[in-house]
Formats: sequence, structure tokens, C-alpha cells
Amino acid sequence: MKDCVCVVTGASRGIGKGIAVELGRAGAIVYVTGTSSSSSSSTISARENNSMYATNEIVGGPETIEETAEEINQVGGVGIPVYCDHSQDDQVQKLFETIQEQHGRLDLLVNNVFRIPPGGTNGLFGKFWEVGVQAWDSVHTVGCRSHYVASCFAIPLMKKNVPRAQGCMARPMIAMISSFGGITYTFNVAYGVGKAAVDRLAKDMAVEIKEEDIVVTSFYPGVVLTERTQRAVDSGEWGKNVGLPLDQAETPNYTGKAIVSVATDAANMSKTGTVQVVAELAQEYGFTEEDGRQPPSIRSLRFLLPAYGMDEATREKIKVEWIPDWKLPFFVMAQGKPPDKN
Repeated sequence: MKDCVCVVTGASRGIGKGIAVELGRAGAIVYVTGTSSSSSSSTISARENNSMYATNEIVGGPETIEETAEEINQVGGVGIPVYCDHSQDDQVQKLFETIQEQHGRLDLLVNNVFRIPPGGTNGLFGKFWEVGVQAWDSVHTVGCRSHYVASCFAIPLMKKNVPRAQGCMARPMIAMISSFGGITYTFNVAYGVGKAAVDRLAKDMAVEIKEEDIVVTSFYPGVVLTERTQRAVDSGEWGKNVGLPLDQAETPNYTGKAIVSVATDAANMSKTGTVQVVAELAQEYGFTEEDGRQPPSIRSLRFLLPAYGMDEATREKIKVEWIPDWKLPFFVMAQGKPPDKN
């Protein structure tokens, strides 16, 4: 993907950062957006705008877009940090105008940005009438509407591009970062409806942009050990609210490897408008975690049985390779809430 022009929204930490770094490792030019910035001017701008969706100490973390950009540079790409509050359409428009001025085209947009509800991750748990309207507004404004807005500005730049002439991608692509919450109850109502909407966004966009030879695909990571997840583990919040074992967790970079694989696949138009599971793409394309692992798909018995049917002592005795890699059909996964670990 050398010199491909990419945007990863919400890339100061977590899955977005992992994706951005892997794109950089593949040689791409990566615009890294977010509201976690070490720039004093960005901090002042966020305070002056008084946006309820900008990062703060409750819903964010210490990581910054500048740190992600530097990691991209270190692995051989070009990282460009851009402060952007994706709840503010004018800031999103300015981002794509900048790309137009600097490169005149866009190869890949990764719609990843997501705003945790007020109160931090606690806002992802609880009945819908308990968490209130703000939880809905957060995950839908920055996590669904934001994807629509960024895509609206991205498509004209993609239509100007002829990636085959650049030698980096078969065609432009939009990647939507979703989750199994799009098909089965996960966390709460607002989260699940938001992820289902992201999947439908990809499906319907694919209909309208197919004639432009642009791919749009929704990606399902598994359980991912992000910085936020690690903080939840350390605080006891993960054990209390989720309780799933993390020995088969994916790294944020795993999703990045999946996106690089699909983006550089000349036959990727077969995946437009579909949902693709990161762990299953690893089996298809042959990529692994840095330690050589291939974490199982969430719908595989290799994940489900240890996660929901074994205690810690049993998991230590049973190798995951001994369990058949049978995958539940999506319609079975869609039947309702998974078993309660607690």
C-alpha cells in the first residue's frame, strides 16, 4: 500500500490506532483523526467549541493522535495527525479539503471513530431507560452519523482516484468498524442498534457506489485487548460487567491486518456490502498476531466453549486446538443475549 492515501477516524488509541499503524507498516500515508491531542492549540479549540463529544478524562485516555502518527512513521509509513471532532461537520469537511489540497485523492477511509457514553464504559451497561438518552446520542452521533458524514465527503475524492495507476490498491475502499453487537445483544440497546445501523450503512452504500468501483465493507473484530479494556481489567470493571476470558483476545493491530488484506485484494468487490469477521479473514488470507496466534472467531466453538462453558481451571487443561472450529451461523448468533458469565 505504498503511498496510498488513507484516513482512519478515531485513531488515537484502540482499534483505530492498530489499523493506522498496520496501514503505515504497509507503506501508506495515513491521516489520523481524533480529539485526543498533545497540541495546545487543539486543546484550546476543543474547550472553546465546548463539544460534548470531545475527549475528556472520563471517556478518553492519555493516548494522542500525535503518538499514533509517530508510530506510523516508525514502521515505515507517513503519519499525519489531524484534530477532528467528528460530531462537527465543518471540521470533517475541513479534513477532506486538506486531503484534496495535499494529495488530490483518497484511497481508503476507515470509519472507526466511536464515542463512549457519558460516565465512561459504565454508560455501556444498564437498561436503556436507566442510561438515558445521552447514551443513545453519544454512540449514534459519533459512531454512526459520523461514518455517514465522513463517507459523504470521501466519495468525491475517491471518484477522482484511479488506484490501479498508483499501484497500491485495486480500487478505493470504505471500511466500517462494527462488531457482533450488530447482530446479537451486546452491552445495551443503544450500542446494538448503533452497530446494526453501521452494518446497514455499509450494505446500502454498496448499492449506490458499486458503479463507481468502490468497495464498502463492515468489519467485526472479536474481543480486543485495547488500552481501554486493559484499564477496565485493572479496575475490576471488566470482571464485573463482562467477565469473558482474555487469553484469546485479539490485538488492535489484528483488525488492521484484516483491512490491509482486503484493501489489497484485487477480488475484494466480492466483499462489498457484506460483514466480514476479522478472525475469519485471518484464516482466509493467512495473517496472524505477532506471536503467531490466530484467535478464533467469536462464533466459533473454539471461542464460545472456553468463554461460556468452562471455568478457568478447565481452560488451563484443554488446549483450544482440541476444540472443533465449528462456527455458528449468523442467524443463530442473532437469537438473543449470550449466556451471563456472572
